[in-house]
Amino acid sequence: MIRAFIAIPFEDAAQSAIMKIVDELQRGAGHAVKWVDKDNLHLTLKFLGNINEDQIQRVKNAMDALKTIDIFTMDLYGIGAFPSVTRPRVIWIGIKQKEEAKALFDRIEESISDINREDRPFSAHITIGRVKDKFDSRGLEKVRNLWNDKIICRSIAERVTLFQSMLSPKGSVYRVLYEVNLKKEAL
Repeated sequence: MIRAFIAIPFEDAAQSAIMKIVDELQRGAGHAVKWVDKDNLHLTLKFLGNINEDQIQRVKNAMDALKTIDIFTMDLYGIGAFPSVTRPRVIWIGIKQKEEAKALFDRIEESISDINREDRPFSAHITIGRVKDKFDSRGLEKVRNLWNDKIICRSIAERVTLFQSMLSPKGSVYRVLYEVNLKKEAL
């Protein structure tokens, strides 16, 4: 069994822009937040959990169906937190093109809905940090207000990746298991 998820990875420019936001947030958070490493930034489409070899093949087949979907531009926009900005457990950056990302999720979910079916509606966001200790949310609110109604960066969703997630004391390590390119059309 392997722990896996399907996601849209980000190119270097988007990773760097996101890390600038993380740097701003880190100044006020101290060690209360475990920030996501630059190379691990992604937009999760579906968390699969622990899956076996047969399920991996089914996931690959479901991902192959995504090759007919056009690449699209994503505007990374807005900073928020689950369950709320005043009581954050997860700090995230949103995207404006939720419909395009949801279309990918829907296509995958149609094919493999029996693998870790999600009861909550799809929420397009990039997790940038997980709050682990008591956290003063004033710094988060300040940075959030600075970026209110501003695009953080633009990124192109060109491919969808099946990642293996290996947990370690230093954090998660991701390994690419499979990848499909979306259909290239003029943007």
